[in-house]
Amino acid sequence: MSGARRARRGWLGKNSVALVTLVVAIPLAGWWTTHSDYRSWYNSEPRDPVEVAAAGTPYNGATWYGASVSADPQPVKQRLGADALPEGTTRIRVYFRLQVDDLSALEGLSGCRMHLRAPDGRVWDEDALANEYQDRPTGCTGGTDDKLSSWRGAAAQYYLKPVAGKPFETVAVFVVPSSVADSVQPTVTWTTKLPQYLAFPR
Repeated sequence: MSGARRARRGWLGKNSVALVTLVVAIPLAGWWTTHSDYRSWYNSEPRDPVEVAAAGTPYNGATWYGASVSADPQPVKQRLGADALPEGTTRIRVYFRLQVDDLSALEGLSGCRMHLRAPDGRVWDEDALANEYQDRPTGCTGGTDDKLSSWRGAAAQYYLKPVAGKPFETVAVFVVPSSVADSVQPTVTWTTKLPQYLAFPR
């Protein structure tokens, strides 16, 4: 009788290295994906405030000055069928004041987003359709207007191309819950500057 044959290795034995690799690789891939998603989210959140002083703070090619905030502003022009505010909300108008020493810096200011931020971290975007409350150009680059000066009235002086070395104003209008109207803080963000953001004290 011949000697005993060696037992044939089973499927598990043949694939043990691959199985161990999978046991390590799957959790590692899951951790890496989760970590990357978290880092992307974390880096896109405005969480590092740059406080703007009333006397002026240089940032992103411009000098920024204290913002002016008013609740329940009067419209600068009447619009037929204007929508009433939802109950328990307040309209806020913010004037941002800034200056560039070189007009080419205006390119770097485009793409800004203006917000109101509550102390508890909630954020409200600008109401871009509130035309009847906008008596200044919107955005961070100022702007001209092709309408007649008589159409703008007293606001016409603000719809001129910004002048180097001279402050100009822009406006943003928001609708927020009345409960936070006295405590919201104006902010400005750029996707290229996150996680930093400009914070304007009230």
